[in-house]
Amino acid sequence: MNSKLASVAWVALGVAVAVPTTGWLLTSSSREARQLAFRPDGTDLKATDVDNALRELSEKLKKVESGQSALQGAAVVQQAAIEDVKTQVAQSAQVDGATQGRIQALEGRVSDVASPRRRIEYTDGSDTSSVTSTYVLLRNLGTFSKSSPTSTVLLTWNTHVDAMGEPGTFCDFQLRVDGRPDTDRDGGGGRAVVYVPPASTGGSSPVTVATLFGRVGAGNHTASVWVRGTARECMENYGNFPRNVIVEEGARAE
Repeated sequence: MNSKLASVAWVALGVAVAVPTTGWLLTSSSREARQLAFRPDGTDLKATDVDNALRELSEKLKKVESGQSALQGAAVVQQAAIEDVKTQVAQSAQVDGATQGRIQALEGRVSDVASPRRRIEYTDGSDTSSVTSTYVLLRNLGTFSKSSPTSTVLLTWNTHVDAMGEPGTFCDFQLRVDGRPDTDRDGGGGRAVVYVPPASTGGSSPVTVATLFGRVGAGNHTASVWVRGTARECMENYGNFPRNVIVEEGARAE
């Protein structure tokens, strides 16, 4: 590099340092570098050399400023994209929360359905001669435990019933839980009725009774048999055969 070019570079560098400091070149588009007054005293530089160097420097500064503006624009676009992603993530979290709630509800229902069956077994028979038109306790069959407060209990009872008395009289047996029938209606379900046939003093029949209890809370409960009728005597499991009640806990029927 010759001395003339070195001198031009040093002068240009001095102007480049001075311009950002004073702020007048970058903030005023109307005042260009070629308007600077140049005094060549004591140098072999021409005004045109300095003018060209300053013009080149000014163009480079403009390019830098243009690049900075482009970067700022890109940063704004990127920030908008980031905010959009944040919004999508928040929405996904809300959806995941709702989905998790539904999954837990389904798991609870599956747990109810998957509850094991239980069997209440007995062999002794029972009978009563105090039969009226109102249900009275005949016997307790046994106890069972219910795990969920919102599930339903299905009881299935297999036995043999007898009625002794005049032809046309009957015994009405009902399966209950904790002394209550499966419904608030008069009579309710879970019933087995046996009549004394014509020209006979007694009637007998094997029965299978199934009834659904939807208002039984969690915990231990007692299955029992109640009876009413017009017969002289009502009997269940005459002969003391092995009998059972199947207890199934499942999802509540709507």
